[in-house]
Amino acid sequence: MSSPAEFHARVAGSAARAALGGGRTTVFAAFERSFYVETASGIACIGSPAIGRGPLNVIVDDAEPIPAPGTTVVVDLKSAMPWVPATELAESISIPEEFHREFERAWQKNKPAQAFLGWIAAGAQLPAPRAANALIGMGPGLTPAGDDFAGGALIALRAAGRTAQADRISAWALALAKKGTGKISRAHLRCAAAGEGHEALHELLRALHKGKQAIDRALAALSRVGHSSGRDAAAGALLTLGLNISIA
Repeated sequence: MSSPAEFHARVAGSAARAALGGGRTTVFAAFERSFYVETASGIACIGSPAIGRGPLNVIVDDAEPIPAPGTTVVVDLKSAMPWVPATELAESISIPEEFHREFERAWQKNKPAQAFLGWIAAGAQLPAPRAANALIGMGPGLTPAGDDFAGGALIALRAAGRTAQADRISAWALALAKKGTGKISRAHLRCAAAGEGHEALHELLRALHKGKQAIDRALAALSRVGHSSGRDAAAGALLTLGLNISIA
């Protein structure tokens, strides 16, 4: 029997590190630039630097050839630098009106998203409106648009220090995600519930006090994350931060 392929991690997110522990694991999904593995402790995404840093991501020097699903691999974390994003927004953030309008137009006819935003604006104290429940799992792909939108909102709330609201929304989203979405998206939602997402989204939040050019650059980077995942997460984050949220 041949030895399992070994990958040496350069950078590992917190959720990936918790899932792997540096031992053997099995590939369950493979793509052009990355592959997902699973252990009893969770899942992780292993890939080249092109995938970017994130809580589930492990950056390796060479991910090729991408191993096929069912392959056993070893991920060596001994030399991996930990990656943890900055979690607080600057006090003086400003969302230029053109960016707010852009995302508002894209989501204004989406009834689950609008119900979700209305619930957040009211402080998310009462149970979520039934219409909002359809947001989790809404859309095709490994991470449906609705999950990305909700995840972006959660990360923004954590960054803004709105812990009580983020806690209530996290409990709602994760309960629905148990059956309402796939395991890769569930894992991303769990990270978002803790305030962690792809580095490009955190760069966007940090750019909100730096002006239009910095926001443009951050949005361009987010546009390269997934098919539309980065933009959907940005929409959730920016539209949530643009709300006049109840303090309670």
